Amino acid sequence: MGKAEFLLNCCTTLLKNEYLMIMDKTGNLIFTLTATLAVTMTLIYFPLRFFLTLTARSRRLKLLQKIRRLRDELGQPYETT
Repeated sequence: MGKAEFLLNCCTTLLKNEYLMIMDKTGNLIFTLTATLAVTMTLIYFPLRFFLTLTARSRRLKLLQKIRRLRDELGQPYETT
């Protein structure tokens, strides 16, 4: 009995199990759905997350600069004209 015959006998024995028969029939569908989800996340989620992170940091930086400017203005004496 060669390796190919052994594998063929094992596969037919395993496919008799109902769960494995279902997985054999739907395995391609599950892989396709998983791959589609991965591609969708790569094309939509990651660029969106990157953009939102950059804009949030930009807003935070502008707010901190404004606070520093106000502190500097408040630290100086008030001049009447």
